[in-house]
Amino acid sequence: MRLCFDPVMCPKAVLPAALNIAKAAGFDAMVLHCAFTASSPFHPDASVRMIRDYFDDADVALMGLHVRDLTGVSRRGALDIGFNLRQVEWDIHLARALRLRCASFLSGARSREAREALVNGVHALLESISDVTLNIGNGVDTCLESAADFDALMPELPERAHVWLNAMDVDHAVEIVDKYVERMGMVTIGEDDVDVVRALKANGYDGPVVLNAAGGSAADLRVRVEEVLT
Repeated sequence: MRLCFDPVMCPKAVLPAALNIAKAAGFDAMVLHCAFTASSPFHPDASVRMIRDYFDDADVALMGLHVRDLTGVSRRGALDIGFNLRQVEWDIHLARALRLRCASFLSGARSREAREALVNGVHALLESISDVTLNIGNGVDTCLESAADFDALMPELPERAHVWLNAMDVDHAVEIVDKYVERMGMVTIGEDDVDVVRALKANGYDGPVVLNAAGGSAADLRVRVEEVLT
C-alpha cells in the first residue's frame, strides 16, 4: 500500500505549500483535487509542467486526481450528459498529462437519470480513452452510497471501472473491501478506519490509501496505519 496525503486537510495551501506540509508529516505520496483546494491543478498560477516539477522537486509521487464528477448535468444544473462528459474527459486528459493513468470521481445525486448517466458515461469514457482506469467513488446522496449500491452497480460497469472507496462515507466498509478488493483503485480512510486498513492488508490490496485526518494530525494517523501494516 502507498499512504497518500490528502490536501483537503490544508485547503488554503497552494501546491508548493501543500507538498511541504505533506513532507513534514512524513508522506512521500499525495493526491490532488480539481476542486475544493488551492492546490488544484486548475489554479490560475499553475501549469501542467509546473505541477510536475513541483512534485519532482519535492520527491513526492502524485497518486491520484479527483476530477469533476460524472453527474450528467451542466454547471447550470440542467440535464446535459454530453456537456458533463466533455468536462470529465478533459479532466482525464489532464490526469494523463500529469503522468497518471487513472482518474477518480463521484456520481450525481440519487436518481434514475444520474445512474444512467454514470453507467453510460463510464462506458463511453473508457471506450474513447483506452489507456486509463476510472475510480468511481461512493458518497452520501450519490448513486453509490451503500453496500447495496455497490452490489447493484458494479456488474453493470466494465472491468476498467474501479472503486474509489471512501470509508468515512459508507457503512460496512470492511465488508465492501472483502467483496470488491480486486476492483479497488483507491481507498480513503479517516481516523476511525484502521479496521479498514487491516481488511485491505488481509485481502492483499497494494494500491493507494489516502489519509484524511479531518481536523486531527495527518502524521499521527500515518503512524497508526503504518503500525497496522508492519
